[in-house]
Amino acid sequence: MKTKMMMMVGALICLGAVSQVVEHSIDKEEVKTFVTDNLKEQDEKDATIDFDVDEKEENTFFEKIGF
Repeated sequence: MKTKMMMMVGALICLGAVSQVVEHSIDKEEVKTFVTDNLKEQDEKDATIDFDVDEKEENTFFEKIGF
């Protein structure tokens, strides 16, 4: 039991150390440049999600349960 707990704590510490190394090795300016160049905002008319919140009548069973 004690061995399992020590292994879990050791794994957690290793994961934390690895995440810190990865975080410090990322070039933040390069990430910023990539995001601004490659990710663009979508127009609402082209969106696949319907954000209408108006009161419309739900007719089918699947619409009533949320599909």
